[in-house]
Amino acid sequence: MIKVIIRILRKYAVVLLGFICTAQAVTAATISGFVKDGETTDPLAYANVVLKGTQQGATTDQRGYYVIHNVSPGTYTVTVSYIGYASEDTTVQANAGSQLRVDFNLIPQNIQGEEVVVTANRLRFEKVVETSRINLTTRELEIVPAFVEADIFRSIQMLPGVVSQNDFSAALVVRGGSPDENLILLDGIEVYNPYHFGGIFSAFNTDAIRDADFQAGGFPVRYGGRLSSVLEISTKEGNPRGGMLGENWPLKKYWDITGMSFDVSLLSSKAFVEGPIYNGSYIFSARRTYFDKVAEFFHSMNDTIPTIPYYFYDLQWKAHSQITQSHRLDVQGYHGADNLTLDFSTPGSESQSIDFNWVWGNTTNSAILKSIIRPNLVAETMIAQSVYDFDVDFSQTSRDSTGNKVTTRFLIRNALYDLTFGEKIDWKINESHRMQLGLEHKQFQFEFSFNNDGVTYLDEDRTPQLTSLYAQDTWQLNVLLNLQFGVRTSFYSLSDRPWFDLRGGFKYRIRENTALKGSVGSYSQFLFTSNQDDAILRIVDFWLPVPEYQDPQRAIHYVLGVEQWIGDGHKLSLEGYYKPYLNVLDTNPIQSVYNETDDYIAGTGLAYGLETIFKRSVGDLTGWVSYTYSHIKKRIDLDGDETIEKSSGEVYSPKYDKEHNFNLVLNYRLNKKNAVGLSWNWSSGQPYTPVIGKMYGGSNTNGWYRPYLAQTSLSGDKHSAQYPAYVRGDINYTRQLDWFGWDGQFKFQILNFTNHFNVLLYQWNHAELPSQVTATSMFPIIPTFGVSFNI
Repeated sequence: MIKVIIRILRKYAVVLLGFICTAQAVTAATISGFVKDGETTDPLAYANVVLKGTQQGATTDQRGYYVIHNVSPGTYTVTVSYIGYASEDTTVQANAGSQLRVDFNLIPQNIQGEEVVVTANRLRFEKVVETSRINLTTRELEIVPAFVEADIFRSIQMLPGVVSQNDFSAALVVRGGSPDENLILLDGIEVYNPYHFGGIFSAFNTDAIRDADFQAGGFPVRYGGRLSSVLEISTKEGNPRGGMLGENWPLKKYWDITGMSFDVSLLSSKAFVEGPIYNGSYIFSARRTYFDKVAEFFHSMNDTIPTIPYYFYDLQWKAHSQITQSHRLDVQGYHGADNLTLDFSTPGSESQSIDFNWVWGNTTNSAILKSIIRPNLVAETMIAQSVYDFDVDFSQTSRDSTGNKVTTRFLIRNALYDLTFGEKIDWKINESHRMQLGLEHKQFQFEFSFNNDGVTYLDEDRTPQLTSLYAQDTWQLNVLLNLQFGVRTSFYSLSDRPWFDLRGGFKYRIRENTALKGSVGSYSQFLFTSNQDDAILRIVDFWLPVPEYQDPQRAIHYVLGVEQWIGDGHKLSLEGYYKPYLNVLDTNPIQSVYNETDDYIAGTGLAYGLETIFKRSVGDLTGWVSYTYSHIKKRIDLDGDETIEKSSGEVYSPKYDKEHNFNLVLNYRLNKKNAVGLSWNWSSGQPYTPVIGKMYGGSNTNGWYRPYLAQTSLSGDKHSAQYPAYVRGDINYTRQLDWFGWDGQFKFQILNFTNHFNVLLYQWNHAELPSQVTATSMFPIIPTFGVSFNI
């Protein structure tokens, strides 16, 4: 396998050298640069850059970077326009073979749409090959009412093709795929368990987020390692204006503060700071829940009030520095953790005590060097570390018959370490043709240990490796047709063969304002979680590498849709998808402790559906309305008899299968200071395994008479019944504040304002005659409020 990688790398180098030589052979001038927000320095994607009085121009990419090729010698006026910003222009002199760098920092300004000839959204509609993709800005993330505070995952759950498992989970179930099939990227770095509080809250502070790109399927080859979707979260660049520390601040050249914001809610307190550093800028955000401290305070005054032994916190930072005009260094990090501490000691008694401490969380760190090799050739070199781990410390102390203390202690540890090296090459051949190449190497380390009273009973340490290469070609054949093709090759150290994924997509404008779009491709996944689909709460994820005796999980995406251009700030799309799962892994229910190759079994599946969305992001009324029709079936030989039978529960719909799903998200700005919002979700009930009877037996059946003292449920076919339909409406009210010269916002919201009873589960009591069933609900009606300030 190493020889194969070397041969591919040699070809990669030869091709890259050819690119550079070709670029050097060009005698015409090139004009390139970045277009950014003049206040925040955030890049402006799909800005229109033209040479005034000519037909030449370019569109900025996601980095805000543009290149105008083949410019003849002469004097030109370079003009850039972007809706919502004042247009700018500058005059340049282009000589034969010159490479001119022209950057723009646009100033936000209310500009009417008709004043801009071609806007960002129109350029994206005409040129970008993308299926199943939606971009959400910070404002759109914050208008969705959420539990106490804005939550990016709760906002994503309101998009078509996405369903939630229940009110207690922010995990994403996308087009029938389990939550571990989603690639979650924070500034390009993979995060493995992006949740707090057992999945109720996401791990990311929305104050630090610039926007989020979500692709529910058909994503290109530059993304790998997952079967269902990609969520790429970009954090803010940081405002480099500075000045908050005063003109006499001695370190003003190296570090200053532009602004700060604070947010206080019933759940947590948050802080956000941004400002300049040497030749760049930075951001820092922090969040911590404090209901443990509040409960402790009230408990100190009245011991009948219980304490809450749980809290979570997260820290996030990012900084960049322009080392030279052609080289920029980005460094960033994230750390979040949950801490649950329980003390079951009996007050006033030393006879017995139980202590339980559980800590879990994520840590990421990365450095990315962005280099402009030539105006049309950009490289990114990255090294990153992502860590997810949890530690359990359980101890029980009691007194034996002689009065001596006896302590039993259990230590459990599970950890995933991911060290990644990556190289990306972006070659803009011309305005109509773009080639992207990449190399990614991941060194994993999986740890799992179990220790009892100093004796280690289990200590696993696995170090698989994953190396991937990709090439992606995007080509605008004419003004109507855009094509994209790519191949991704993966070398997994626990597999004896390379794995190839081919993907392609197109966009064809059948009318001036109507586009047909589609994609097809294969996808491979080399890590998975062993969590059970039937679990009510998904507190932590148990990540594992695909073992040697199994092939990686595989799926194929077929996506076809139509998109209608209505105007700037409006999106209307209809898509259908068909996703066969060629290989999925599940826990083997009949595994043997003596067989190390039967822990997991493979099966197949099929997901298909139809989705539509209308999204409006301009004006006083913003939001979206969406509908999804979907189905998912799995086929797994659970009893090992080499036949798959529905009557044996081997053909079933997973618990998160919902046939119909309707979402409505609205936000209406009443005036400059007041706004109201509404989110509404109606969906089919989840499938569940019904109880069809009872029988004698169950636990504690030792002895000839004891089986008749206990009764247990008799279950029907797996997931053959369905809970009642899920209905939930949330409303919110926000008011802009101006207290003591500080800009702020007050937010009041009511979750489930209709107080609809949504069934979480049924619990049976067979001790009663006849047996009784009790339904447990999800969130009841919950009012919350919070306030934030910007300094």
